[in-house]
Amino acid sequence: MAEVILVPVAKQILGKLANLAWDQVALVWSLRNELEKLKGTVSTIQAVLRDAEEKQGHNHQITVWLEKLSDVMYDADDLLDDFSTETRRQKAAGADSTTASCCSVVCFLVSFPKRFLYEHGMARAIRAIREKLDDVKNDREFHLDELAEREQALPLETDPCPPNIVVGREADREEIVRLLVHSDCESNVSVVTIVGMGGLGKTTLAQLVFEHEAVKARFDLTVWVYVSQSFDVKALLVKMLQSMTGESQAGLQLAVLQEKLWDKIRDKRFLAVFDDVWEESARSWEDLAKYLMVGAAGSKVLVTTRSTKVAELGGVVMPYFLEGLSEDESWDLLVRKALHGEAQQCLDVERTGREILKKCCGVPLAVSTIAGVLSSRDPKSEWSLLLRDELSSISGEENHIMSTLRLSFNHLPSKLKHCFSYCKLFGKGDDLDVPRMVQLWMAQGYVESDDEGLGCLKTLVCRSFFQEVKVDELGNLWTCKMHDLMHDLASSIAGERIEILEMSSILQSISSRTRHVVLFGFSNYDGDDDGDYGLLGDVSKVRTLMGYSSYSKRDRGRALHNFKRVRALRMLIKDSDSCEILRALGELKHLRFLALGWRGLERVPNTITKLLNLQVLDLRACRYIEELPKDVRKLVDLKHIYLHEYVEFAHMPKGIGELTSLQTLPIFVVGHKGDDETANGAAGLEELRELNSLGGELKIANLGHAEPVTVSGYVLKNKLRLQSLVLKWGYPDYDDATRSANDEEMLEMLRPHPDLKKLEIHAYQGVNLPNWLSTMTNLVDFKLINCVECEYLPPLHLCPSLKKLHISCCTKLLGIRDDYFYFSDDDAGNDDFPCFPALSSLKITFCDMLKRMPLFPTVDAQLELDECWAYPLLCTMMMKSSNLSSPPLSQLSSLLLVDLDDLEYLPEEGVCNLTSLQKLVIRRCPRLATLPPAMRRLTCLQILIIKGCPLLKERCREGEGEDWPNISHIPSVELSD
Repeated sequence: MAEVILVPVAKQILGKLANLAWDQVALVWSLRNELEKLKGTVSTIQAVLRDAEEKQGHNHQITVWLEKLSDVMYDADDLLDDFSTETRRQKAAGADSTTASCCSVVCFLVSFPKRFLYEHGMARAIRAIREKLDDVKNDREFHLDELAEREQALPLETDPCPPNIVVGREADREEIVRLLVHSDCESNVSVVTIVGMGGLGKTTLAQLVFEHEAVKARFDLTVWVYVSQSFDVKALLVKMLQSMTGESQAGLQLAVLQEKLWDKIRDKRFLAVFDDVWEESARSWEDLAKYLMVGAAGSKVLVTTRSTKVAELGGVVMPYFLEGLSEDESWDLLVRKALHGEAQQCLDVERTGREILKKCCGVPLAVSTIAGVLSSRDPKSEWSLLLRDELSSISGEENHIMSTLRLSFNHLPSKLKHCFSYCKLFGKGDDLDVPRMVQLWMAQGYVESDDEGLGCLKTLVCRSFFQEVKVDELGNLWTCKMHDLMHDLASSIAGERIEILEMSSILQSISSRTRHVVLFGFSNYDGDDDGDYGLLGDVSKVRTLMGYSSYSKRDRGRALHNFKRVRALRMLIKDSDSCEILRALGELKHLRFLALGWRGLERVPNTITKLLNLQVLDLRACRYIEELPKDVRKLVDLKHIYLHEYVEFAHMPKGIGELTSLQTLPIFVVGHKGDDETANGAAGLEELRELNSLGGELKIANLGHAEPVTVSGYVLKNKLRLQSLVLKWGYPDYDDATRSANDEEMLEMLRPHPDLKKLEIHAYQGVNLPNWLSTMTNLVDFKLINCVECEYLPPLHLCPSLKKLHISCCTKLLGIRDDYFYFSDDDAGNDDFPCFPALSSLKITFCDMLKRMPLFPTVDAQLELDECWAYPLLCTMMMKSSNLSSPPLSQLSSLLLVDLDDLEYLPEEGVCNLTSLQKLVIRRCPRLATLPPAMRRLTCLQILIIKGCPLLKERCREGEGEDWPNISHIPSVELSD
């Protein structure tokens, strides 16, 4: 049953009333009076809203009352949004006008009549809204108490999300692993199914199996595909290939997909996981199976499903029926989730807890969500009250699990209820983009800031409303998922307020109460002047529109005007004649979130700078956009600008430095000061100074176009939220001596705050790098690319957090300055050399003079040396392990050696340590003549590629070469010229 949640709406209305600048508004006394009266009415209603929301599920009269109240409250919110936007527009127009006193007087005299009439009209509109609210407020025959909102402290942005806790699945995991790894059958590909009701943890169990070491060792290739209720074979092949390659395969013909898939799996033992399968047709499974049978014998398909009929389709391997947790396992999970792993010594608490768990039927999802409720209550005094008052009506049968989940929802603060129910907009099984989801919450007014939104998300994760949280390489929350049952719960709660419409041939009409719409699959409808949307009904109150596109040939902009209250808009524009739509955007004054999907778009029309409420401008799908609107400085609320990764701007618009609320700006391009056409409209580097809210990644391009004399002090030092910085030089024509001196001075001025995590420097022409680099205590990733004049590195081994180092095309780079360490060619194995303390990945390419550098015994992910000296590698391999926590390079998984002219041998003792190595590639190392016997000890090595090494190729020839016994155990050996 849908629920009405109005506490946050009331807060938004009162917040807008409180934020009105009274000295700037209300020339008409009646308007000020009506605003004060509206504030009093809404305050009175707000006092009883929480009680009404809690009782609506048990009292139909209250539900009807809340529905009526909802319509008027949203209208009041929209009206105040109109008013505050107009007030800001007038203020901005006044600021833009000339400061000459006579002109100011003239402007005032011209604008006064319009403003007076506007405020008279607004006073009448607010009075009408207030009277409606009074009527609804007084039209109730039931009592409501004034209850304070139960606010809970939200996690801070820096608080980590709790780890996923799995209890009682060890035996299940081992049995599934046994079925995958040790069971044999005649067919090339056999099927194992995990069967169980929703919420039992089938997907979690499959993930544990997927990551098991025995499974990784058994299969050459693994792939994970989320299926759900749509079982389209072509779509599944697309998902499989995308999982394998990381690249989109959409739009390809079925025959092409087949060939690509067969190239990947032919004669390979693979494991394919199909998660959450509902398709019960044997024919559909047969259609899919014919694409998989080219795999090597022993290949497996692991299916998770709620349907026993699906399980019977597997045929070859018996299905595995997953049971619920035992009573003790459920108690263990509850203790970990609700009591932070510390069981209460009081027997009454445990007795009450176990009684509560009977309502969960051993379903981990239900246990986790109930634990979220219990975690904020006193076990001794409040658990028994919850059991008596709210859980007593739940039978504890499996088909009542949804009631348990709804109870957990009921105990959320109203703000979180809004955030959660809004997620009906997203598809089942989707990876939810965390930053975008938080920004959509902001656009609707559910949260006021990104930090608050992240806190809400973490609270919902703690309460198991979201799961499978993933972070990016810098530790930011990136994606999460909703369990199918949680998605069903969100859909039930949102009801008709959120509509997901399939637009195939007949457009569906939406309810007058619908506030959020997602549209899919448009037809080529050539409609009337209202465009394709005339058949949708009244869309004037819609606040979210996703998936918008238009194929109609008439007034394209008018259809968009019908969505006059939309606050979050994601448009997919597919025809090149949509300029009318783009111009119409400027009239959507409520808009906070705008994402444009038009690959061919070159310019965003300046009309969007009328959107004074705009917070997010997402242009990531616009590959060829050439510039931002020239008056972008007017978008004073703008917090996030997203651009395509490869977008190329000539410069940033002048005045962008006035957007002091900006938190995301992917690129800042310094304009060429010698270009007369852009000089007046281009932003200089100085405009970055006041943008101190910037976070995430910032790339500054064309630094060669700026002169240090035009920049005063450090422009980046106060940007404490900045995590990643990319500095790219591009040059006008001047001599090398001037260029080098300018670059060194400029780089010193671009010193960031010391907590930066990632830094890239491209095409820098200085000889030296600044010493502040070695003081970056939190630096995780450093890249130095195409810095052809640079000769020395600072002591990067003094950066304790550095994990990734990439140096490329620095042809004069010698290494670390002699002030920091010395060695000669006879010092291999000297343990006094400085070392990187935490380096995990090292890539050095086209640095043929680089020899003096710290050693890297901790590298474990990837080590790539291409056209540089092999000497640092040999020194690292020959380090004495007595001074290390583990032997040097003993955790390394991939080693690539290319064009190393000085590499004559791989030391026996060093090779012995490479016990984790899985892939070794040696290319064009002409002096390397043999591989040592220690290669036989590398039992994890799966792939060996030797190319362009004539001496080594002969010695490693299969069955004949002298070194063949050293590598014959490796599954894949490739030798070529």
